[in-house]
Amino acid sequence: MAHSVKIYDTCIGCTQCVRACPTDVLEMIPWDGCKANQIASAPRTEDCVGCKRCESACPTDFLSVRVYLGAETTRSMGLAYQLVYEAIKVNY
Repeated sequence: MAHSVKIYDTCIGCTQCVRACPTDVLEMIPWDGCKANQIASAPRTEDCVGCKRCESACPTDFLSVRVYLGAETTRSMGLAYQLVYEAIKVNY
């Protein structure tokens, strides 16, 4: 599966996403840009199963970690994915 995982600079270094990931896609790396002196990193995106548990675990107002599902997954979800996407797009 070709999912992509993006880590944004709003990461506070709390490790919640790393602990939530069932496939160990994420890890913490040193970073001086926050109080925790660490930030999440996604070195093993090929292992991502698209469960989005990392997103659910993120405590920041703007999710610091986002999983973007690959076209293969969204295509297999068909109309269900499209309806959810449209609802989000129009802010329901």
